[in-house]
Amino acid sequence: MFKKSLQLTAFVSTVIMSVGVAAPISQGATVKHNANMRKGASTKYKVTGLLQKGEEVKILSQSNGWYKIQDSDNEKGWTYSTHINASDKELQNTTDKNSGVVRFNLNFRKGPSTDEKIISVLQTGEKVKILSQSNNWYKIQNTSGKVGWAYGKYIKTSDKKDDTNGTFKDTANVRKGASTKYSVIETLKKGQKVKVISSLDGWYKIKCPDGQVGWTHGSHIDSSVPLYKYKSENKSKKSSDSSTTSSKSSSKKISNSKNSVTYGSKSGNKMVVSATAYSGDSITSTGTTPKFGTIAVDPSVIPYGTKVYIPRFGQTFIAEDCGGGIKGNRIDIFMNSESECNSWGVRSITIEILD
Repeated sequence: MFKKSLQLTAFVSTVIMSVGVAAPISQGATVKHNANMRKGASTKYKVTGLLQKGEEVKILSQSNGWYKIQDSDNEKGWTYSTHINASDKELQNTTDKNSGVVRFNLNFRKGPSTDEKIISVLQTGEKVKILSQSNNWYKIQNTSGKVGWAYGKYIKTSDKKDDTNGTFKDTANVRKGASTKYSVIETLKKGQKVKVISSLDGWYKIKCPDGQVGWTHGSHIDSSVPLYKYKSENKSKKSSDSSTTSSKSSSKKISNSKNSVTYGSKSGNKMVVSATAYSGDSITSTGTTPKFGTIAVDPSVIPYGTKVYIPRFGQTFIAEDCGGGIKGNRIDIFMNSESECNSWGVRSITIEILD
């Protein structure tokens, strides 16, 4: 009897092992520590969940150092690659088939640093497969199947569209802000192609090949992007440029030596204002999201919704915001970064009321 029981137990165990049990299947990637999962590949996207340390996930694709993943609850989202432990095999099997070509002979290293040991030298024109990214370094697989690291600046990726619109005319510095008082973050050589984002005071804001964003003087770059140069409004005049508000006028006027503007009347009126700048994530007084093209005004002087042309930038802005310090002939221009605001400072400029 006892022998038969053992035989039956062994038989049942064999059947269970053959059929399989509903055990979790290792997906080749685990969460290193608690981390956010987001809607997109950037911290600007909304957090959709929290990944737990040790949780197993599946990597679906990669983008600029971020992994698109599927978590243990089958929810999909994005998290930064440094939060995930993934095997080379897992990375190679992702749906993102990001490939690249080596621009110049390049050291192939064991880790993402010049302190790491050199495995070999990648040859100019050699094709590689990009597995992940850490800062400005790519984790790649070379033509021999070996996996290592190389500096991303010297690898041209094939999955990205060429969105460059500027070329360096000579070797020049790239700085943190639009002035020589800012520190140098990189030096680019003659012939280097870059993406020109905007311009300010004769400087171009550019995106470098390694992803860094900085400023270079416009004289060093050939680009189709208009280069706006600051022209001083303080030309010699017989009378003062300062603007004053008439307390006796019932139609609110601001005047200078040449122009007188009545708000709410004809378009095309000009005035001189003191212009400052602001940035950041917020909502305007009219409920909109500020962008370059938004200005804060004193609504008793320039009504909300008014279109204002600023010759300094060659474009039309909309009065959508206000501020405690924005009174009378003063405006605040929304800019995309704090460094742009610092470069702008406070300036006396001419604006034109369009409607």
